This record gives sequence, C-alpha cells and structure tokens, in this order.
Amino acid sequence: MAAMTGIRDEQTAGTDRRRPGRPRDPVAEQRILDAAIDEFLERGPARFTIDGVARRAGVGKSTVYLRWPDRDALLVESVRARSRSIEDVDTGSLRGDLIRLTTNLLRFLRDPLGYATFRITVDAVANPAYEHIARELAQKHRHAARRVFDRARTRGDTIDEAAVDPVVECLYGAVTMQVLNHGLDMASASEVDLEAHCTSTVDLVLRLLEP
Repeated sequence: MAAMTGIRDEQTAGTDRRRPGRPRDPVAEQRILDAAIDEFLERGPARFTIDGVARRAGVGKSTVYLRWPDRDALLVESVRARSRSIEDVDTGSLRGDLIRLTTNLLRFLRDPLGYATFRITVDAVANPAYEHIARELAQKHRHAARRVFDRARTRGDTIDEAAVDPVVECLYGAVTMQVLNHGLDMASASEVDLEAHCTSTVDLVLRLLEP
C-alpha cells in the first residue's frame, strides 16, 4: 500500500510539474505599467493607488498584485521600463556635446514620463522605496556627462578640472529649475526654443571651465 501511495504521489507530482502556471500576459503588463505613470501624474503620490492603476489599465487588482507587491514597486518598475537610456552624444566639440546633452535632458523631462521620473526622484528624499531608482537615474546622467568630458580631454581641450563637477551641476540645476517653473506646460515648446535656451545656458556656464 505504501508503495502504491508513493507511485501515486510521484504521478501527481509529475502531473503538477507538467501543468504550467497561467502565462503572464505581456500586453496586460504593459497596460499596467503605462497606467501607473498616468495615474501618478494625475493623482499625485498621495493618492496614487493600486486600485486606481487597475481601473485605468482595465484589469483586476489581483492581476496587479500577482506581479508587484505594492504601489511603490509598481511605480519604480514603470519608470525603469519606460525610461530611455541617457543618450551618448558626440558632436565633435565640448560646447556642442554639452548643448546636446542639456537639450536631451530638457526634452525628456518635459515629456509626461520624464516629468513623472523627475517627481519620483524628488520624492526619493522622503520615500526610501524610490531611493534605488533615483540613484540609478542619477548614475546614468553622471556617466553621460563623464563621457563628454573624457572626449574633450582626448581631443586636447584645456579644462579646469576643479570646475567640471560645478559645471555639470549648474547645467542640470538649470534644467531642473525650468521643469519646476513650468512643469508639463513646457510640452508645447519647439525644438528650436529648447536648443536656444540650452545654448544660452551652456555658454554662460562654460566660463567656469576657462583656466
């Protein structure tokens, strides 16, 4: 009897192993990730809920919780999934690279996804759940700026090394102030306006690099 029971147990276990779980629906998952950003932008961090995301995505709450344990994990994943990597730029000159880099950043942050990313980064000061994604995004920006200055040194440009970090901070600070002042209202700005604004900012800040 024990032997027969063991055989049945093995057969049952084999059946369980062969029976796949319900496959994840990539379309539903993308809808949820998109809905999380939209819900966060519309409702803000205080009123951002799994219920709201599920309704917006047209799925049940259980579908969301099967994938993410809480709203913070969902929001972080949404930002990571939809964020573009920081573009590498190489125009052949330090000034051109800084203008392109700054313009790319301003263009990204005026987009709803970029603006949501910016808000989450600011919220990371008070919410430990967002610290990791905030550090990850900051690291990408630092690497992009570092590549710009590495190329300038390779070309033989004379740079006051002590001024490099302040220059980068000034440029990113200027973009941040634009976002704080105008938010998503900047979405209507033309590419020409964006580049003109960033060009004037770069030209002003570049004086710091003069030896």
